[in-house]
Amino acid sequence: MKKTLTILMTAAMVLSLTACGGQSTSETATGAADAENIAETAEEGTEKVLDGLTVGFSQTDSMSAWRTTETDDIKKFVEDAGGKFIVKDAGGDIATQESDIRDLVAAGVDYLVVAPLEDNGLQGALEEAMENNIPVILVDRAIAGEAGTHYTTGIMSDFVWEGEQCADALAEALPDGGKVVIINGGYDSSTSTDRQDGFVNALDSSKFEIVAEQDGEWLMDKAQAVMENILQAQGGENIDAVFCVTDDMAQGAISAIEAAGLTPGEDILILGIDGSRAAFEAIEAGKQLASCTCSPYFGKIVVETIVQIKNGEEIPSAITNSDTLYTIDNVNVDLGF
Repeated sequence: MKKTLTILMTAAMVLSLTACGGQSTSETATGAADAENIAETAEEGTEKVLDGLTVGFSQTDSMSAWRTTETDDIKKFVEDAGGKFIVKDAGGDIATQESDIRDLVAAGVDYLVVAPLEDNGLQGALEEAMENNIPVILVDRAIAGEAGTHYTTGIMSDFVWEGEQCADALAEALPDGGKVVIINGGYDSSTSTDRQDGFVNALDSSKFEIVAEQDGEWLMDKAQAVMENILQAQGGENIDAVFCVTDDMAQGAISAIEAAGLTPGEDILILGIDGSRAAFEAIEAGKQLASCTCSPYFGKIVVETIVQIKNGEEIPSAITNSDTLYTIDNVNVDLGF
């Protein structure tokens, strides 16, 4: 089966404000406009706008470059603004993250930034923070909760849209359809479920068949093992494309395909989301069809949001960031993280 990589999808690029998360709030902001409004509030932004303030960050884990980049970027912007930064790493365990949040509340942080591991499990701890007048800023993922009760605002991407862009790219590359494998990150995160829903619902079911769907647990090596098993079960000749909800897992799928003696980008097309440098290099080399961005650089907009809250200004309960689909036609490796 021979595939061509002749696609070009367009989208507005706002790389400085892109983020990774899902939207399950009842009120969705208008994205770039809201982010610009927040940026304007921070124009007073000298280096010391957070002088004397402590920002606590509850991170899900540090098992990927995306996560470590996210943590490092928030830390840099908070400290450059004169604030104290405390980070707690949950190591991929929801009970640990709940405990981490309560510890940060007990430590008396002034602001709490949380990257939720799962949709459920943190509501009680977050409500405790809000009851203690600690504003909560969710980043990159949603929770099953309410603004004003469990959090102040959420800064996230439109994950359904990201999945849809990958589906459109695949449909452009395979107009006659094909057999597709999905490697997700599980069903407890809006990131994974929204991206998968967007992808599947945007495909023409009369042309495309989902022949396998498995959990890659967000990890490159796990996704590689999963893809190896799928190739053995299905046979490479019976798979036309693989959609992974992250680029790390797409890299794992590429390794498995190559190990099976197949050529990624020719025998099997691969699509992912996040906009990593490795993904952009793979696109440039013809191994990956497309990647939709989901930048880990949250530091700037987090500090800007804190400044607005500190100034007593009204902020939206949800800020939706813009992302960009990259293919061989518009990829720029230097934009990857």
